[in-house]
Amino acid sequence: MTQNPLRMVADEQFSVGRSNLDFFENQSGRLETGAVILCDKGKASLVLDDTAYTLKRNSTLFLLPGTILHCDSHSADFEVRYFAFSAELFAEASYRIPIEFMRLLKSHPIQQLEAAGYKNIDMWLRIIDYTYRDKENRFRNQIIKNRLQNALLGAYDLALRHANERLIHTESNSRQQEIFTRFIKLIGTHYGEEREVSYYAEQLCISTRYLSTIVRNVTGNTAKGLIDHMVIVEIKNLLQTTDLSVQEIAYRLHFPDQSYLGRFFRKHTGQSPTHFRQKIK
Repeated sequence: MTQNPLRMVADEQFSVGRSNLDFFENQSGRLETGAVILCDKGKASLVLDDTAYTLKRNSTLFLLPGTILHCDSHSADFEVRYFAFSAELFAEASYRIPIEFMRLLKSHPIQQLEAAGYKNIDMWLRIIDYTYRDKENRFRNQIIKNRLQNALLGAYDLALRHANERLIHTESNSRQQEIFTRFIKLIGTHYGEEREVSYYAEQLCISTRYLSTIVRNVTGNTAKGLIDHMVIVEIKNLLQTTDLSVQEIAYRLHFPDQSYLGRFFRKHTGQSPTHFRQKIK
């Protein structure tokens, strides 16, 4: 059976290699790791969470930990190089980087590279590969963390150019960034049981209105919208990758019953869970 190329080897915080990502054609799932991926040959049709993308030669893909990845198809010559990293390593490398960066990176995960950009990422991956193999280096993880941070800043710059957005760096905004980061972490832990904004506001010791204002300032979306989106992505993932019945999924995600989940899913997708499952098979 094909192994997940982005999975960490025991006692390692990162890995490197080459792949055609065929593991993700047979199944999709929420990634425990993140990854920087460079396409050297061919092209592939990917779905990240619930959005379709095309990854082709001389383009790079940045995957955040927690992303649901599925490969719909790829050309016979499709091949990528990858640098996969643990969620812990990513948290350390991204500490103090503005939260707006995560939003931009999430909405623009693939970047087509010019010749100079390809040369830079190619060299960066070669250095990462050399460090990965130098297992006697006592500062190995620290070096990789620093190189990942450099890559994050580089991707941040590319995303800003692509999106043509401005960031506001003020001390007053840092408090909102902190609250938003905590909110996202809480959703990741509790979205299966708690879907009301008031619950998360209470956990953060702020008012529901203030939390809603922060989320809208950072993402342009509502707090309730982010919670519901996480739930919908998970329902789709369970419908795609498991044989659980809709009733079992409703029970797992703490819906009152199958009918309630069906109404919730139809409201956000325009189709029933059963129709969605039939369509993807």
